[in-house]
Amino acid sequence: MAAVSQSFKTDLLGSIPSLRAFAVSLTQNADKADDLVQETLVKAW
Repeated sequence: MAAVSQSFKTDLLGSIPSLRAFAVSLTQNADKADDLVQETLVKAW
């Protein structure tokens, strides 16, 4: 189970740059994009 959790964590952290880029394209605002990514990561976790 720990290996799955570590793999999930690694994959999730690796997706942050892409998530942020997409969020910026949606919001046209870096601060709002960061908030959106943070909320997304909280829900995914």
